[in-house]
Amino acid sequence: MIPLRQPPNELFRAARLRLKSAFGEGPPSREEFADRVNSLIDPRSKEGPITANDIGKIERGLVSYPREHRRQAYRAVLGAKTDAEIGLVNRRIRPADTMIVSHPDAVTEESIEALGFSSPPTPGKALQPGPSAWPMAAFQDYGSSAPGLTLDDLDRIDAVKRDARRYLDETLVAFLDKELNRCIADDGKSGPRGALPRALGVLSLVQQNVRVVKWSVHQPLLQVGARAAEFTGWLYRDAGHPPAAEYWRDRASEWAMEATDFAMPGYILIKKSQAAWDARDASRMLGLAEAVQAGPWRLPPRVMAEAVQQQARGLAMLKSKRQHVDDTLMKARGLLAEVSAGSTPLAAHYDKALFEAQVAICYGESGRPEEAAEIFEAVVRPDVFSARDYAYFSTLRAQTLTAASLPDAAASLGSSIVPVAVTAGSARTVRELARLSAGLHPWRNRPAVASFMRLMRTL
Repeated sequence: MIPLRQPPNELFRAARLRLKSAFGEGPPSREEFADRVNSLIDPRSKEGPITANDIGKIERGLVSYPREHRRQAYRAVLGAKTDAEIGLVNRRIRPADTMIVSHPDAVTEESIEALGFSSPPTPGKALQPGPSAWPMAAFQDYGSSAPGLTLDDLDRIDAVKRDARRYLDETLVAFLDKELNRCIADDGKSGPRGALPRALGVLSLVQQNVRVVKWSVHQPLLQVGARAAEFTGWLYRDAGHPPAAEYWRDRASEWAMEATDFAMPGYILIKKSQAAWDARDASRMLGLAEAVQAGPWRLPPRVMAEAVQQQARGLAMLKSKRQHVDDTLMKARGLLAEVSAGSTPLAAHYDKALFEAQVAICYGESGRPEEAAEIFEAVVRPDVFSARDYAYFSTLRAQTLTAASLPDAAASLGSSIVPVAVTAGSARTVRELARLSAGLHPWRNRPAVASFMRLMRTL
């Protein structure tokens, strides 16, 4: 079990970062923001004035629902009509309460509420396998977000609660697959905070009913579950919870093998290799990427292209010869150009633009920051990538500009990305921004760099 605090209030923080400081460029600090809020509050309040520490507690998720007079002042300063717009939600849960995210049997009402999502109907009771669990609650918010959800779909999901063996059939499995695809498509816009409850809804139905459904549904349901588990692992990686991400990736491999989908375990090794990049663990990244290519599975060309590209990046990080890196990238590019005879959802997102952005990373790691920055500038555009992915790759581009001794350009780009990363709730991107800030330290007295560092201190 992995205890996690409530997630940060990205909405509140993003709203503050959109304001302008009265003392120069960038948003107000927490202290300046607190002063603005205090100007609207009766100084005779028993609680005393709001401090920068109070603002920090809200943004870190330690306080989710302050008293009404404070919420009213926050709304006024931030220009919000409702509490929900700035993430102030009465969850009726203490900040010290924890959320179990690593094991599906331990998802409780508190854990779902801690994320700010819908909760199961039985307060405080962990989900148990079987038809009496909460499939309807898992999907109760889909009416507005999923146009394809009909009353028949809702009736069928509700029927599963009563008799999974009879009603969890091929039609419902197809529905779960469709909802998972929609969730994946929306991930770049809503980030992990928006996508996670829907992915957990799919996982909930799978893990509670896979042992009781009729045998003809068993394998297809496990295949959907494996995809949902792999996607959930990605969401936790982006949200900054590596142990939970690792758990769900392992669960995806287990379910896939039981469903005789022997390509998924190889794909999971690619995901593990990518996660090693977050920690800049070059040897693990390279070892896993090479294991993908040597494994017993048959993977489509685009999946192999991703694995070979990961190999090139690992080689670059370990300071291999540039020619070795370039030859490996050429091999990956050739694989990506191959037309696959079969149809598979694995790596469906992996296209030429994403590949070229990863080539830029390889160039940067092999000591060619100027070339890397040029590639990033050419391929990383907001009309090609989602807002979250655009922010992530732009941050990596800023790192290459720093390595090329262009600190002002790097700092300006970083400053423009901070609000996007915060709004998307991407801890992975914020971590890369922190790396950028550390790299810019030698130029900390330059105005653009100093402004970026002030902005980072507001996070």
